[in-house]
Order: sequence, then structure tokens, then C-alpha cells
Amino acid sequence: MSTAWAAAARRFVEGAPLLLLFDPLRQALEGRMLLHMMVEFPWLMVAGWCFGTRLRRGADAFDAHGLLGITVASAVAAFWMIPAALDASLLSTPVQVVKLAVWWLAGILLGRSWPRMPVETKVFFLGNLAWMAATVGLLYQSTERRLCANYLSDDQQLAGGALVMLGVLLGGLAVVFMLRPSKEREAGIE
Repeated sequence: MSTAWAAAARRFVEGAPLLLLFDPLRQALEGRMLLHMMVEFPWLMVAGWCFGTRLRRGADAFDAHGLLGITVASAVAAFWMIPAALDASLLSTPVQVVKLAVWWLAGILLGRSWPRMPVETKVFFLGNLAWMAATVGLLYQSTERRLCANYLSDDQQLAGGALVMLGVLLGGLAVVFMLRPSKEREAGIE
């Protein structure tokens, strides 16, 4: 019975981004900067990750040690932290579609890459995302003027605080991965 529930939950997570095609839900999420960046983006990435883990392994030969996955995921995260990119996604339907697609694709690639990544690559990826999120979050908080034309200063402050907390969380996760013994170290291979 729990396997059936897990399969149903997985299908829901994979298909949930289709709910963003309904304007009321999408507008509710994108109406606040905090929800746009801290709910919608991770939601799309997790859905892509779940979907990607079910794909056949044909393209994995092009992703040695998971480098393609972390490169795409890092670039997508960096681009969508730019205030002008957030504004463009709210004002242009084609940009909106591209945003949804690239976050989902980044999740697929990261989900495919993660199991093949050595611990050091995972630590690098998490550390990179941590400093990027924290830096952007501090920028959002310290800037007195609005950086996004579509969000109020209060939204910017809240999103900045959430990005700093995300940076701390990801940094802590990187430390956990770094301190956890890897299979290679346990086997005496270095």
C-alpha cells in the first residue's frame, strides 16, 4: 500500500507544475517575490528531478560525473536571481514559458546527474548555490530602491531574507556532505 502512495505522490509532484498553467495559481505565486523565487522555482526543479530519475539512461554518457547537470542548474539559478529576468517573466508570455521550461529541465538534468557526482562535486555545487543565494539576498536587503519593477520594496526585503536563509541552509548541507564519509574514502580509494 505504501508503494502505491509513493507512486501516486511522485506522479503528483511530477505533474504539479502543470497547475501553473492556471492563471489564478500562477498569479498568486508570482504576485509575491518571495513565493515566486522560493516556492515556484524549487517546485519546478523538484518536479523535473522526479521526472528525470524515471528516464532511461541514454544521455548520461554526455554528463560525465554530473557536470552537465550542475552547470545547467547553476546557470539557471544565477540567471533567475537577476531582477530584470523576474520582471521579464511577469511581462512576457514567451519568457514565462522559457522560465518554466528551463527550471524543469534543470531539475531533470540535476536529478539524472546527482547519483553520479562525487562528494566533492556535490559540495562545490551546494557551496556555490549557498554563496550565490546569500549574496543576492543581502543585495536585495541592503538596496534601498526597488530592483524589480513588479515587486514592492517589502517583497524585495522578504525575498532577500529568505535567500540568505536558503544560503545558510545550503551551506550547512554542503558541510554535512563534506563531513560525511564517502564510499571512495571508506574503500581506501583517494
